Amino acid sequence: MRSRITAAAAAGVLAIAVAAGPAAAHPDSHHAKKHHPTPATVVASQLISPLKVAFGPNGSYLVTESFAGKLTSISAKGVKATVVNAPGQEIGGVSHRDGTTYYFNNDQGTGPEPGAELLPARLMSIDHRGKARQIADLSVFEGAHNPDGKTVYGVRDAAPACLAQAPYLQSTGELFSHPYASAPVNGGVYVADAGANSILHVTEAGKVKLVKVLPAEPITIDARVVALGAEMGMDVPDCMVGLKYYAQAVPTGITLSGQWLYYTVLPGVPGESLGVGKAYRMNLHSGTTQLVAQGLAAPTGIAVDGKNNVYVAQLFGDGVSVVKNGRATTLLPAAMAADVAVNGTTLAAVTGALDEENGGSLVTMRLK
Repeated sequence: MRSRITAAAAAGVLAIAVAAGPAAAHPDSHHAKKHHPTPATVVASQLISPLKVAFGPNGSYLVTESFAGKLTSISAKGVKATVVNAPGQEIGGVSHRDGTTYYFNNDQGTGPEPGAELLPARLMSIDHRGKARQIADLSVFEGAHNPDGKTVYGVRDAAPACLAQAPYLQSTGELFSHPYASAPVNGGVYVADAGANSILHVTEAGKVKLVKVLPAEPITIDARVVALGAEMGMDVPDCMVGLKYYAQAVPTGITLSGQWLYYTVLPGVPGESLGVGKAYRMNLHSGTTQLVAQGLAAPTGIAVDGKNNVYVAQLFGDGVSVVKNGRATTLLPAAMAADVAVNGTTLAAVTGALDEENGGSLVTMRLK
């Protein structure tokens, strides 16, 4: 069972969001808490697949209109300007630091499934003069190292006779690079590679280093999982019910705060539609990883403010939530919230990300 967020979106599996329902970020909660947020402002609308947002130069916002192959700059008054226009490409993972903009220019395959072939996945930068350059092609690193190549996904503990009934429910990590989110630091960029199921660091000179291979996320095979498998044309035999299915841990958001690297994980099929997403943080010095929140409905963006409050965008959930003490509170109610960024007391989010009829929006709100 392969799963990648943009491929899933393009295939229209948003319908399975109904199964996820409202998000909760605590194991004992079934619904996220809600409160009365401050009013939000729609800065721009009619955006095509706005999957990532960042604060740009001179008070602007940078938004990837990913499936349109565009990177768009939007002023505080909502005036749009095209920064990158690459029809046929996927433009994603935008971030900005010290006058330099970073983004991904990913080739899109023509086959029915993601990961069927290893395609170029370029980390790009644009300096303050507007000069663009390729920093690295992350598919080269993936082809040479395949960090999750030895990870066994799917059902690990079934008896041989049981597994023989559904051999498609076990696999290892494929050769696939799909950089999805970036977080720049002095001298380089941290990358969440949703194809490699890994976090990477890339220097400005293009040297790529593996930071962490994300361990598979265990999901108990129950009636919901069996039903989802049937919807996808994959029969789950009775002998597997009650066992663990180890889903691909697909990193979808990444940000930095002090010595901590925060990231979101959208477990691959069947986890993407079960509201079992998670947010973690990893200490960059010790490597210690801590769970920040769980029970999230397709988390695809994460931000941290100066007070270390954590904000998560849930694509299949209630919108943007703030996480405190492991519990999620809906801060910005919205459908299809794909990403969130925070700068000072301003929160920016992209919503309606997969709304093909009306398009998506860039929304801001003031934090208290």
